[in-house]
Amino acid sequence: MAVEPIRVQAAQSWPIVFHEIQATVEPATNRLAVIDRIELATPEDRAQALHVLLHAGLAVTSVVLEGTGAGARLRFETEDRFQPRHFWERPDYERMQDYAIAREVTVQAPAGGWPDTPQLTFDYAGVVYDSLRPPKVAYQRGFDTSTGLVDARGAYLEGSTFWIPWSGEGLFRFRLRARVPGGWESVSQGTWAERRTLADGQVESHWIVDDPMPEAYLVAGPYVVRQAVHDSVQIYTFTYVNTPEDLCRTYLEATGKYLQMYDEMIGPYPFDKFAMVENWWQTGYGMPSFTLLGDQVIRLPFIVHTSFGHEILHNWWGNGVYVDEKQGNWSEGLTTYLADYTYKANESAAAARDDRASQLQDYLDYATAGGRDFALRRFSERSDPATQAVGYGKTMMVFHMARHRVGDAAFFAALRHFYGAYRFRHAGWDELVRSFEVATGSPVTTGTAAPQPDSHSESSDRKIPGIAAWFSQWIDRPGAPVLAIERVLDKGKIVIELSQQAPAYALTVPVHYEVKGDVRKRDVDFGPGPVRVGLESGTHWVAVDPDMEVFRKLHRSEVPPALSQVLGADSTVVVIGARCAPDVAQALRTLASSWSHNRNQILEDERSWKGAAGRSVWLFGPGERADRLFAETKSFGIAPQRLHEVAQAQGHSLVACFRDPENAEIAWTVVLPADAAVVPALGRKLPHYGRYSYLVFAGETNVDKGKWQVTTSPMRIEIEEGSR
Repeated sequence: MAVEPIRVQAAQSWPIVFHEIQATVEPATNRLAVIDRIELATPEDRAQALHVLLHAGLAVTSVVLEGTGAGARLRFETEDRFQPRHFWERPDYERMQDYAIAREVTVQAPAGGWPDTPQLTFDYAGVVYDSLRPPKVAYQRGFDTSTGLVDARGAYLEGSTFWIPWSGEGLFRFRLRARVPGGWESVSQGTWAERRTLADGQVESHWIVDDPMPEAYLVAGPYVVRQAVHDSVQIYTFTYVNTPEDLCRTYLEATGKYLQMYDEMIGPYPFDKFAMVENWWQTGYGMPSFTLLGDQVIRLPFIVHTSFGHEILHNWWGNGVYVDEKQGNWSEGLTTYLADYTYKANESAAAARDDRASQLQDYLDYATAGGRDFALRRFSERSDPATQAVGYGKTMMVFHMARHRVGDAAFFAALRHFYGAYRFRHAGWDELVRSFEVATGSPVTTGTAAPQPDSHSESSDRKIPGIAAWFSQWIDRPGAPVLAIERVLDKGKIVIELSQQAPAYALTVPVHYEVKGDVRKRDVDFGPGPVRVGLESGTHWVAVDPDMEVFRKLHRSEVPPALSQVLGADSTVVVIGARCAPDVAQALRTLASSWSHNRNQILEDERSWKGAAGRSVWLFGPGERADRLFAETKSFGIAPQRLHEVAQAQGHSLVACFRDPENAEIAWTVVLPADAAVVPALGRKLPHYGRYSYLVFAGETNVDKGKWQVTTSPMRIEIEEGSR
């Protein structure tokens, strides 16, 4: 699968640097009316025309040059299509579909040319309604999306809505006076400076954004607002009237705890407010100083302890320090590491190990086949499980290894330096690595030196040579190390040899071994050539990286078969079980057909099936082959046959994944729905449980899930008693 390239933007010679916006949201008619006074930087050519993009549904009625007495109306033209070279020196035509919603407005220079800092007022209005669309990802994993809409249930406007004039990539400040119907509230980034009720019953809120931003948001709906304070930060919830008070209080209290946590870890929170905003369709978005979460999402009991903290942390990474997309998106992986993974680590060492193992299994199942792997510098955003496995999972593991390599003090000193130096600026991997060089005392690589942060940043006395080269091997090339271990003869001593397939990496690999009941650990550094490790006499066993501390391509037998193995397959065979009831069989055929874009071949009769031809298999419904898998699989710790019998007796749906005994790269996943009615729900839910070996559903509710036990590993050697 081709990976979406990074957009390369032209340096803007004439950017918009400020917007003074008055926006009126009219939900009943899906309309938006805006008066926007923009301020531009000094033009290089006083006679050049101004080119901006604006939403195609918005019609401009006037453009006025301010500061000229009563104001001079300027000539402008609107084109349904736009000229990419007006906005990019080297347009990325593959990404032009992202701009299909916009059209170009060309404003002619006034007689005598532009003044030094032109100020223009655009007056425009129209319908903004991009209907919700399912995500374009495998097996329909993810939420519906929209570039922006004004709806009776709520309004959502973002940068890609082009609801304010856009002249190219760049940072700007803005003021926004948002008017919404009585009973509604609006929210944007920045400071909530004023709220008042107008004579006509509309509610107007004034939002002030004094820090430079890459885009402006406007969200509105029939909200009830609740408020708390953490230190000097105003905390809000914007929720619907039926949202319980105690749930809102839970989010207000959690916000304060997360702000405190990340203040201490990274540096001061960059805004003076944070708001949790409820949405009428399911989203999980993090904007500067607020998050937009779906009404079902906020009611999931685990969200406040996991994803909510992730979105708050994005105010430091992504919305505090901006991603320089030319260098790849480092923000999602760093946020995942300091949020999702950190919460697991705080829970227990076992939970942290399981999370690392899951990240490595996702990479193995989703990214390593079919040309789907790519260098971290090419990661822009998540578009499918493969891009998530690399952009989120691999990046998370790189930061985990970096922390282990340089130590906690230097690791967090580097992050504090990076945040202090680049807050409200664009920064990429190069700048991040230079902050690690500063924090570790490693020689700073050539290029622009990292600026000093605004406040003191702790540094470490420990010098780590070559930290830039170490990072480069992970971010500048695709792939992962493949490790091997074997015991070698060495005059009766217990010696193992570690090696890795080419191209090799500079690695620090944990080696665990047991001596007379005492489990010990040793870190081994090695690179292109094999390295031998001598162990004490009396060693019972030795295992290389059993806790999955190193980002690497796992051996299949190190992890249990899981749904991700078949979900991530290039193509699969779907076999309808011979004993399916007619209505269940039809529901399963419909589901398989909806998955046809995932290259599934559907076979109606398992009795005439000659094999999968090297492809993973979905076994839909009961039949002889499913029976054999449950009956003959004995080595998983949990008896699959017993699991099957209990689920059947309770009238539950069961999903179970097995490995082909003759080919570890092939997975067989059995789907046994309790009835036809539950099949569509199973189809929606399965992609979200890719890390599990088995699932049990009561109706549409998951009531049991788990992973089969791994009993052997090629990265572990048992030492026979006579040879110790």
